[in-house]
Amino acid sequence: MNIGTRKIVVDEAIAQLRLYAETNGAVLQYYDGLPGLTCVGGSDPNQVTLEDLARTMVIGADLRAMDIPWLLEVEAEKEFAAIPVDARLEDAKPGGDLFEAAMALDDKFTGHRGFGHAKKSKLLHLKRPYLYPVTDSFIRMTYGTASAGAEFLAAIHRDLVNPANVRDFKLLQVRLIAEPSTSAARLLGEVPTLRLLDILASLLGEAK
Repeated sequence: MNIGTRKIVVDEAIAQLRLYAETNGAVLQYYDGLPGLTCVGGSDPNQVTLEDLARTMVIGADLRAMDIPWLLEVEAEKEFAAIPVDARLEDAKPGGDLFEAAMALDDKFTGHRGFGHAKKSKLLHLKRPYLYPVTDSFIRMTYGTASAGAEFLAAIHRDLVNPANVRDFKLLQVRLIAEPSTSAARLLGEVPTLRLLDILASLLGEAK
């Protein structure tokens, strides 16, 4: 499969995801809400809550004290309400209504000093986990120049709808679901394809 500027075969992707699951159990449970994808969108899908902020800390968002009141007070209810909780990036064609709605919500959380792309992505992914990818410095390495904003979201969209990737991600999910019950990686069979992609993109960037 092609992820950003990198390539990885399904067997290697499975191996990498097994390792990720074995070493990030707290992230899968308290951030991703596994098993069962609990709390999709959070307890209030159209508003940022203290619960959301606590969950982002588990994945290393490293919020500062001054970030918290700002995030709780951002007036984005209209932008949240315009995007269904299960809206998928695969359906967000660049330039289309869903893509533009995604960027409008992204803009609401832009501009606060010290609250950059990584922190923002970890919050927005919680609120709309099928639409916003998580990003970090390693993912930005994997995606090169298309590493932020609309260009980044469009690049992820292209990878998600690439027919070869669609086939390989389906195979990947089938194999994850078939993992032994004792395997932590089995939980990853429940996550959105988008989450599998951003985990692999981070691992590929880290391996450079």
